[in-house]
Amino acid sequence: MRYLVLNRTPLTGMRFQDWLGADNEAVLLTDAAAVSRDPQERAVQLAGYAHVEVVEDYHFNPLVESQALAMHEKWGFDGVVSLSEFDLLRAARLREAFAVPGQDVASATAFRDKLVMKRILTEAGIPVAPYAPVANLADLLGFIDRVGYPVVVKPRTGGGSMDVHVLDDRLDVDTLLAAHRALGTDDGAHLLAEQYVEHELLHVDGIVVDGETRMMWPSTQGDSTCLDIKQGRALHSCMLDADDPLFEPARDLTRRALAALPTPETSMFHAEIFVATDGSLVFNEVASRMGGGMIEDVVKLGFGVFLLEVFVRCIGGNEPPALAAAPDRIAGLALFPPRPGTLVAIPEECPVPGITAYRKHAEPGTVLELARMSVEKIGSVLATGGSRGEVEKALADAGAWFDGATVIQDEAADSAS
Repeated sequence: MRYLVLNRTPLTGMRFQDWLGADNEAVLLTDAAAVSRDPQERAVQLAGYAHVEVVEDYHFNPLVESQALAMHEKWGFDGVVSLSEFDLLRAARLREAFAVPGQDVASATAFRDKLVMKRILTEAGIPVAPYAPVANLADLLGFIDRVGYPVVVKPRTGGGSMDVHVLDDRLDVDTLLAAHRALGTDDGAHLLAEQYVEHELLHVDGIVVDGETRMMWPSTQGDSTCLDIKQGRALHSCMLDADDPLFEPARDLTRRALAALPTPETSMFHAEIFVATDGSLVFNEVASRMGGGMIEDVVKLGFGVFLLEVFVRCIGGNEPPALAAAPDRIAGLALFPPRPGTLVAIPEECPVPGITAYRKHAEPGTVLELARMSVEKIGSVLATGGSRGEVEKALADAGAWFDGATVIQDEAADSAS
C-alpha cells in the first residue's frame, strides 16, 4: 500500500514512513516550514520516503491539492494521512478524488465547521450554548438581542483560539467589525456566535480504532482558559483523577457527541466541555485530531504511548499497541505566553520538584508581542505526580518560578511611566 502524507508541522520526531510499517510506502508532501534548515537534520527527517515534495506556500494553497492529484497520477495512492486540523478537509477531498478509504468530506465538514457540528449535536440532544451563524452585522445584533451580552464570536472553521472575540458591549462589536470587513460584503462572513458560558474548561482526549474507543481521558484547565494565553496569562492543564466527580460525566458526554457525529472508524479526538457555574456540563466542540499545545506530551507521560504514532500505525493497517484503560501517572502541562516587550532573560533549567520537562521557546533579544493562538509560548513545563493535586501544585510552583526568572522589558510601558 502507498500513502500520501500531508504534513505542515515540524518533522522532528515524526516518523511517518516508519509508523506506516515496512509493508507500506510513504510519499511526503510537506510544508517547507516543517523541514529543518540544517542539512544533516533535514536529511534525517526526509529519509525513508519513496518520494518527497517540499512546498514553500502550503497553507490554504489550492495548488497543494493540484500537486497531490498530479502525484496520484504517478504514484497511485491507496490512502491519505494527515494530522493537522487545517488539513482535514483537504485530505478528505483528496481521498474522494483518489477513491480511497478514510475520513470523507461529510465527516471532515462536521468536525471542521462549528455550525454544522452544533446543529448535529443539538439534534442529538447534546447540551450546547445557544448559537447562531453570523454573516453580517444584522445577524450579530439579532443574536445579541436574543441572548444578551457577553457573546463569543469565532470563525466557523478556525483553530487554536485564533480570531476568537468575546463581546461585552457595543464598543466590542465595533472592534469586531473593524477586524472582519467580510461582515459588510454581499457574501458575508463565515462566523459563529455563541452565548458566553462562565466556565471551567475540560478537554477529553483519546482515540477510536475500528469503531471502538481504545483510550479516553479527561483533563481540566482549572482556572485558566485558552483565551488567557492571548492576554499574556499562563495556561495550564492536568489530567483528572479517576475518582473525580467530573470524570465519568465528561467521558459519557464525549461518547454521546462522537456517536452523534460522523466519526471516522479510526480517529483521534480532542473534545472541549464547559463546566458551568451551576455545575452543569455544556459541550463546546470536538476535533477529529490530537489536541495541540503539548497535549500529546501529556498523554505520552501518562499512558506511555505517542498517540500520533498509534493513529498512523492503525491507518497503515498495523495492529495497535495495547492501550491502557488508565494512565500510569497523572500528568499535566503549563504554557507560559509572550508579553509585549523585549526578552532580556529566560531561564535554562527548571529546579521545581515534580517538573518532568522544561523547554524555552525563545531567546534573549527576541521582540515579543501578545500571542495570537492559544498554543503560543516562550516557555513550557510538563509535570507528573500521583494525583491531580500534586501535579497542579508543581505547575503552579513552576509558573511562579518562571515569572520570577524571566525578564521582559516593555519599552512602551517604561516610557509611559
